[in-house]
Amino acid sequence: MANIVYPLIGVGVILLIWVIGAAAVGMEMILPTPSRAFEEFFKLLKESEFWLAVGNTLARTILSFVLGFLAAAVTATLSAFVKPAGRIIAPIITVLRSVPTMSIILIAVIALRSTQAPVLVTFLIVYPLLHSSFERALENVDPYAVNMSKVFGVPIYKRVFKLYIPAVLPDVFAASKSNVSLALKVMIASEVLAQTFDSMGVNMQISRIYLDTAQLMGWTLAAIIMSFALEGAVSLLKRFTVRWK
Repeated sequence: MANIVYPLIGVGVILLIWVIGAAAVGMEMILPTPSRAFEEFFKLLKESEFWLAVGNTLARTILSFVLGFLAAAVTATLSAFVKPAGRIIAPIITVLRSVPTMSIILIAVIALRSTQAPVLVTFLIVYPLLHSSFERALENVDPYAVNMSKVFGVPIYKRVFKLYIPAVLPDVFAASKSNVSLALKVMIASEVLAQTFDSMGVNMQISRIYLDTAQLMGWTLAAIIMSFALEGAVSLLKRFTVRWK
């Protein structure tokens, strides 16, 4: 029960602050009321262009995240078990974490097509974060269990599926849940700057140009709902994986 009540209270607080802020500003062009934002959101749901934009943005986000996930799994494993590879990969991860997001976006926009740039940008932002999380998870595997598996000659494939994977899954899913929302935010920001046609980002930009703040908030609500859906999908996958494990 608390898992439902407390989140609802949090949402209620946000809506209350929003209502107070809109009343204080008194101009819909600057900050529309929640009712106007939801009205625009439901209008958008009736438009085919909305679903096309949402589908394109969602597909690019999932593609970027999956590529980052796979790359992080490979490089984190190399870093954990092949020390020379870890020394080579470490400065690369540091550089990717340090480079300003805006620099990556601007360079990608110049070098790639408008549909490709957001995918690359999102990958480069998410990948180093996932790599660090996966590497920590592997390093935190119980060393006593690892040593005992070696002493008793447990085959490598059994170590992988019975020891390492069950040990790292909680951290992997925790990192995935937090970073999949980040991937969506970076994707939309990249679409705005890349002017990616038929995307959520470019539709937000169009709403801003026409000073249609209510519609912009409608698109924002769609992005928030999509973020919750992506995190929910990760949680659902975790539940099925834990059962399988």
